[in-house]
Amino acid sequence: MKLTRRILAALLVTTMGGGVPALAQSTEPIKLGAFIPVTGAGALGEASLVAVELAVKKINDAGGIAGRQVQMTVADYQTDPTIGVGEANRLVHQVGIDMAVGPTYSQVTLAVLPLLSAAQIPSINVSGSSSITPAVGPYSFSMLPNAETQARAMVDNAMDQFGAKKVAIFSDNGAQAKTAVAEIQKVLEEKGVELTGIQEYNYNSKDLTPQLLALRSGEPDAILLFTSTGDDTANVLLSRAQLNWDVKISGSYGVSLAAQALEAGGPELFKDVIALNYAGFTYCKAEGKPQKAIDLVEAVRAYKPEAATRYPMNFLALFYDSVFILKAAVEGNGGDTSGPAVAKWIEANISSFDGVNTGLAVNGESHFLVGTGALSIVKPDTIDEYGIQERAGC
Repeated sequence: MKLTRRILAALLVTTMGGGVPALAQSTEPIKLGAFIPVTGAGALGEASLVAVELAVKKINDAGGIAGRQVQMTVADYQTDPTIGVGEANRLVHQVGIDMAVGPTYSQVTLAVLPLLSAAQIPSINVSGSSSITPAVGPYSFSMLPNAETQARAMVDNAMDQFGAKKVAIFSDNGAQAKTAVAEIQKVLEEKGVELTGIQEYNYNSKDLTPQLLALRSGEPDAILLFTSTGDDTANVLLSRAQLNWDVKISGSYGVSLAAQALEAGGPELFKDVIALNYAGFTYCKAEGKPQKAIDLVEAVRAYKPEAATRYPMNFLALFYDSVFILKAAVEGNGGDTSGPAVAKWIEANISSFDGVNTGLAVNGESHFLVGTGALSIVKPDTIDEYGIQERAGC
């Protein structure tokens, strides 16, 4: 479909005697597919939708991408890989998308990437499984730190901040978490830290006391907690409180999604809890708060007033920046939306991207844009009205 449009554009240029390349003459909309779990993912799905809608609105209001308006089509994959594949087929073969953002859940991303890769569709997902490699998705990048990056940081944080010598692992049962658990075990062995137990849970499980009781029997100094959503973080911390267990927690990025836990049980739930967050949403008091994060939240408030209080702003920023990264890559290539051209531009230029998130980087062996330079250790309960958190150790 995209090839047909380009051939027609080229014929038109030839007929009119023009000498400008056909791609530069195209005025058709750029079709953006948005893999968003509108059904079944709660605040994360809703935040993703608002982020992409807002980014597309801002881009179109400013003239579009390389002079072309952006037309967005949502693919509600409902956190299900099978549904995700069906939606990917629809976007690629029926809608004829030029580029895509999402999915979030790693198992869905792994299921749809072969379709996107075959069609040379550039995309930016928000998934963290280390199985998502350039070989699997040569034209796809992730705005989530991969499991290995988070695993190493979580272990280091437990040792440095808590002096932990023996730890337990608690995680959800998603593809990213399974990869993270394997990576954590490698790092623990490398650093000589004792592993006292491993437990996992299903997404959105409410009562997690059985798993925590099993972990408590090993008497760990700290739990390495890998969650993917704010709801799961709240459920873990509420269950810990019900057991009156004051074990320390070194958490993943998901543990910094603190709004639900604060609403459910207040800041006391976060006693002895540290987590990872995107550097663009963190600060030390001596530096002041990041203005780009504040500006984004104000824009969300103006666009959908209820959204800024309901959704995790740091997660919303991932999808928001993703659209602007694709915009920068297409414009940096003179309007070329093809996967190879977009991927090449991102690999060469992402470090200079001026977005809400800072410290983005990439290399030929990994397409995860968020490494240790884009993450900070935070105290989750310090989250303010903009979703910004104070760094631990300031």
